[in-house]
Amino acid sequence: MAANKFSISGEPARTNSLEEFLGQENDGVFEDILYFPDQFNPDSSKILKQKSKTYRNVSFKDTEFCNVSFVYCVFDGCLLLSSKFTDCEFIDCEFINTNTNKSQFKRTLIDPAYFKKNFDLKADTNIAADLYHSLYKILSNERQPDRAKQSLYMMHRAENAHLNSQLNRKRIKLPAFMWKKVVHAFDFLTSGYGRKLYRVLLTFIFIVLFLSGINYSFRSEFFGDGVICSFLDSVYFTLVTLTTLGYGDISPTTQLGKLVVAGEVTLGIIVISLFLTSISSRVIRT
Repeated sequence: MAANKFSISGEPARTNSLEEFLGQENDGVFEDILYFPDQFNPDSSKILKQKSKTYRNVSFKDTEFCNVSFVYCVFDGCLLLSSKFTDCEFIDCEFINTNTNKSQFKRTLIDPAYFKKNFDLKADTNIAADLYHSLYKILSNERQPDRAKQSLYMMHRAENAHLNSQLNRKRIKLPAFMWKKVVHAFDFLTSGYGRKLYRVLLTFIFIVLFLSGINYSFRSEFFGDGVICSFLDSVYFTLVTLTTLGYGDISPTTQLGKLVVAGEVTLGIIVISLFLTSISSRVIRT
């Protein structure tokens, strides 16, 4: 079952208080329950500890969780629609096919890896992207950089999958789809969706050296004799061309050279745009 659905088999138990809900536990399992109170922990001045519990097909719709500690807990097929988690912690927990649409987290300790089995990226792309976006913001604010980066990575993966869904439903035109796919692929390959920015520099160096090698190898065909005398001259020309500075002290003199350099200028514009997109992806969602 996808995380965007929720169902209960048979007649569910309806609970109107936390005490009534806790009384539904059967060997550490809460199953087929509708939780109606607005708050899961009415006395938020004290920590409510839930350890080694399994919540299966439980509806916590519009429920506010405040000062609750979940340790070794499993949320399986639950409904957390519009739920709010404040001053909570999740330790070694797992979410499976749980609807987290519009869930909010504030001052909460949680690892985005707990949701790795929760989403089917063919059906839950919007919910997944929204959740990881929310986690990215709160984890960044709570100074949990590693988990924030992981949330950002998972958010981009969900957004990438969402593009396929949009194309299948004809919500996006093919040219826009192809461009966004290129941006996602470039962002992933060059920086890991903003997690490994050093790869941006390495990719740029590789492109410069590769094109410099081409320009130097075919210097006579592109520039004529005596224009580029060393590989350093070729690197200099390639950098000036890719960054579109165009000083003009070195320029192609043949038709073939002009055609190739025009392609390099176009490539430079595209590459720099993609680099800026990759770098800004770390802050554009904050």
